[in-house]
Parts: sequence; structure tokens; C-alpha cells
Amino acid sequence: MDDLDRLFHHLVDHIARTTPDRLQKPFQVSELYQRLVPYRTHKRELGFESIEDYEMAVLRLLAGESAYARVEPPDVQEALAAEVKQVNPDPGAFREFAAASVVLDREAVQRIVNHEAAYAPPELHPPESPEATPEVVPVLEARPLAAPPTSASAAPPPTVEEDDTTLRIAAIETRELVFEPVGASSDCPSCDEELPAGRDAVFCPFCGEQLAATPCGDCGELIEPGWKYCLACGTPTRRSRPTDTT
Repeated sequence: MDDLDRLFHHLVDHIARTTPDRLQKPFQVSELYQRLVPYRTHKRELGFESIEDYEMAVLRLLAGESAYARVEPPDVQEALAAEVKQVNPDPGAFREFAAASVVLDREAVQRIVNHEAAYAPPELHPPESPEATPEVVPVLEARPLAAPPTSASAAPPPTVEEDDTTLRIAAIETRELVFEPVGASSDCPSCDEELPAGRDAVFCPFCGEQLAATPCGDCGELIEPGWKYCLACGTPTRRSRPTDTT
């Protein structure tokens, strides 16, 4: 099982356990790496050594490898498939198509669901014996409950001092990204095109302008639209990278 198989298997298993009705419903590319299986919260289960390995597996999935997923419109999947074939592909190229739709292959999903069901441990129901004697449960002496702590002692000061770096890393690991649906009257501030109604528009589907905060690829800190560098680790964003004019 390579990185792509492991990513797809974990994606199907996670959706089946949390929101199984979404297995056959389309979702946006941005939902895949921001809400369903984001690297920062699933890296241990996925077993990837770096975010580059994770992004390359996502790129291969969206490019149509192994026919695990279909991306609409079709030209988006064709562009990602061409990127995968490059000598030095950009693992995060799929972020340019954050608003595209993804549909998981029904047969591939069913194979994983059936496999999990076949190897699930059986529920054990010991037979009832008519001659079995009921278990005697000892009666414990009731004791008065301890008085609840007062407001002064409810939140004792920590005994170990935590520096700012530790607190910031903890905040990054636990942060959840929430994007408000774009209204029907919302326009892109860069190209003035009307954005899709009721969709989580992280990037403009017409000009590619960033519209919402996205996580830093290195540390996970939120990067606001227009920023050229991450304020936490200094990693250059897409805006600060030189454009290839060849």
C-alpha cells in the first residue's frame, strides 16, 4: 500500500465513521485538505513523514490515479494529472483549484467499506444459563460529596511555566478552520467576478485570488489574504513566490 492508497483508505474510513452520507456526495477540493483529512490533525494516522508527502498524495488522488476520485470540471483533473507527470511537480498545485468539486469512486469506496465490515470484530453475547446465580454486588457506604471548589480555587495557577513558543504550537495544533459561505451578491475584490453562491470560496475560481485565511504549509498558522510571508515561521506564501513567465 503506497501513499495514495493509504490516503484514500484513511479518507473513506474517516468519512464512514463520521458522516457516512457524504461518501457519495461531492465536496470541494478545499474541504479535503482543510476539513476532512487535514495534515495537521491526521498526520499520525496517515503516517506521512512530511507535509510534502501528504500534498503529493492529495495531488495524485485529485489527478485521477487509480480512479479513486473524479474532479469537476474535467479540465482541472487534466491539469493536475499533467502536473504529476512533471519532472519536479509542485505538490501543492491542487490549492489553485480549491473551489473544484470532488466525487469519490463508488466501487472503490464500497471495496473499503466491505473490507472493514468483514474484518470487524464480532459482537460477543455470552449465552444465558438458567442455572447461573446472579452476581452479588456489594453495597458501598454512602459518603457525602465534597464541596465544590470556590471561584478562587477553581482555576489554580499552573505549576510549570509555558513559554510563548509552546503555547503557539499548541494553538496551531488545535485550531479549526471555519469559512462562511459566500453570498450570492459577493464579488471577487480582484477581478469583480461574482463568486458562487453558498460555497466556501477560499480562492476565486476566475482569477485565483486568495479570499480566506489558509494554513501555512510548514507550521499550520493561518495566513490572511494578501500576506506574503507567514507571521509565525516566515515561510513565503504563494503571493511572494516569483511567477514563471516562460
